[in-house]
Amino acid sequence: MLDLSDGLSSDLAHLCEESNAGASIDSSYLPIDRDVSQLCGRRALDPLMLALHGGEDFELLFTVKPEDVPRLPKRVDGVGISRIGEVTDQSGKIRITEKNRVWDLEPQGFEHFKTGLS
Repeated sequence: MLDLSDGLSSDLAHLCEESNAGASIDSSYLPIDRDVSQLCGRRALDPLMLALHGGEDFELLFTVKPEDVPRLPKRVDGVGISRIGEVTDQSGKIRITEKNRVWDLEPQGFEHFKTGLS
């Protein structure tokens, strides 16, 4: 379990790296608030890219065994729990599905120790 303050794409990559695993994410499962989608539309931003790479969400990312998924509560202290994908045995490979499109998800969140400006 870890927080998503640096962005889902970066923090999921850290989780997979430390666990020697991969992941498969279904974009339709990501909990994107309607107000965020509406604002993104007005600003010509992609809400999916914001959900994947934006930070400061202070949500938690965690894994459970597939057989334990039905035991998860729907909410914890009023905050909804969303299943967004599954862990795979493809170490370091993170794939995302959006409708009929599947691609490798590259980490693009905040990097604390990045040197220099690009």
